[in-house]
Amino acid sequence: MPNSFDVSALVQDLEPVKPLRPQIPLLVSALLTVIATAIVIWLQGMRPDLLAGKPDEMFLIRAGVLLLLGGAAAHAVTAMASPSVGRSQNGWQMALGAAVLFPLAAIIVAMTGDTGPAFTAMDSGMRCLGYSLVGGLATAAPMIVWLRKGAPTSPERAGWLTGLASGGLGAFAYNIHCPFNDVVYIGMWYSLALVFCSILGRLIVPRMIRW
Repeated sequence: MPNSFDVSALVQDLEPVKPLRPQIPLLVSALLTVIATAIVIWLQGMRPDLLAGKPDEMFLIRAGVLLLLGGAAAHAVTAMASPSVGRSQNGWQMALGAAVLFPLAAIIVAMTGDTGPAFTAMDSGMRCLGYSLVGGLATAAPMIVWLRKGAPTSPERAGWLTGLASGGLGAFAYNIHCPFNDVVYIGMWYSLALVFCSILGRLIVPRMIRW
């Protein structure tokens, strides 16, 4: 006869598990974004219009879109650690739709022949990429740790979103220094930063969160 299955013995071995609190990685990522911004200001300086207390309208739009995109994508990433039925985390898609307006506008303006400093200020553009990638790497760390604690059902999707979130936050940090308001420059270099970070997230993150 087969051995009897003792359910009570299994129950005795159970231990309560602390629920995941997504606020923790979000707060850590926010703190790292503030630190990255402070480092950018320390190394590169702040935009003159911010120092004067008169920020340009294009800067406000760019900063708002980057912060909204990074925050919404980060919120979606932390939610993926605890998947549930009926809960929608699509806010990042609307933020991404707003961000896509920059490269679209850049293409339209560039077709008129007015490319502004997009190609003449290559050094600044490369700094934008570099600082965005480094800042993104820092802000991605708490999200990756959180995903490892949870059970994301799609590691690949989590990788894309982690890269997008960290890229948005890293680009926001450099944005405080970036002196250019030209739409072609913004649409080109900031889009490249987001794309590179998203690709790196897709390539690296799934390997780090699989058990």
